[in-house]
Amino acid sequence: MSFEVLNLREQEILETVIHQFLLTGNPVGSRTISNKRHQELSPASIRNVMADLEEKGYLDHPHTSAGRIPTSKGYRHYVDNLMKIVHLSEKEKDMIRENFGKILGDVDLILEKTSQVMARISNQLGLILTPKFEEGILEKLDIISVSSDKVLVIISIKDGIVKTILLEVEHHIAAHLLTRTVQMLNERLSGIKIREIKSTIHQRVKDLINEESGIIRLFIESADKLFDYTLYTNLKYTGTINILSNPEFADIDKFSALVELLEEKNIIIHMMEKRQEEPGLKITIGDENQEKFIQECSIITAPYALGNAEGIVGVIGPMRMAYKRIIPLVDFTAKLITQVFHENKS
Repeated sequence: MSFEVLNLREQEILETVIHQFLLTGNPVGSRTISNKRHQELSPASIRNVMADLEEKGYLDHPHTSAGRIPTSKGYRHYVDNLMKIVHLSEKEKDMIRENFGKILGDVDLILEKTSQVMARISNQLGLILTPKFEEGILEKLDIISVSSDKVLVIISIKDGIVKTILLEVEHHIAAHLLTRTVQMLNERLSGIKIREIKSTIHQRVKDLINEESGIIRLFIESADKLFDYTLYTNLKYTGTINILSNPEFADIDKFSALVELLEEKNIIIHMMEKRQEEPGLKITIGDENQEKFIQECSIITAPYALGNAEGIVGVIGPMRMAYKRIIPLVDFTAKLITQVFHENKS
């Protein structure tokens, strides 16, 4: 997407068109602009500038209206060069902080509630991609005998989740053998990434394979099951009615495309994971999004961290969204998640 240098008058008129369109959702005509901001220019002069902006790709001209609407390129210029960020109010910040204070400790519930708060404040679709816990670091293992032929394995990840798995054993294992085996496993595996444990556990404990309890051999044989955290990468989103109620989706084709996207969580997960490849807050507008289902929308995301594990928090809405409010909302929320869990583990 190429960008020409806009003169001051073009930038002022583009900004006015976008502000008015964000406010009303209706195509903006030259007389509206003249009344709002440029009374020193005649509507005819404004029409000429708008025609130039349309020719350069910043505005579009719906067939059913004499007014103009911003394009992806117009919004991009606005976000990068014209927009003035509006800071979150203390009430909004408190609403987000309160979410953490009530349920601190339950990571999954906190992230779900976070998407709800994001949707409520943005009035769009709030979403959160939980971290890839395979990149998390093992804090400790525990093993509890639950019957003569079953043990419960408890795997705790630093700043993350606790996973429990029931494994069958050939015979009852004495408590003192379990205690010793757990100690040996923790000495060898604690502090290592889950992904690395999964692929190297045989080498790490091979000299212990014949220990009396049989647990070490069982761990090696069950490594793919024990240390598979792919199912723990999950997408949570709230506010479907918010985004679908926008007038942009009154068109049945656009509505259907968005509904199809929301029903296919794997598409959104893949889309969000690709955004993790570049650090920092990311804004993609309209046809900047490669996925056809989402090219009528804008996506604002930022990464957050739970220890070594990273996730993504964000908002999806139509291109006609309140960027100057939603950008700081996403940025603040991502930083708060990272801060709160860091402090909680310190």
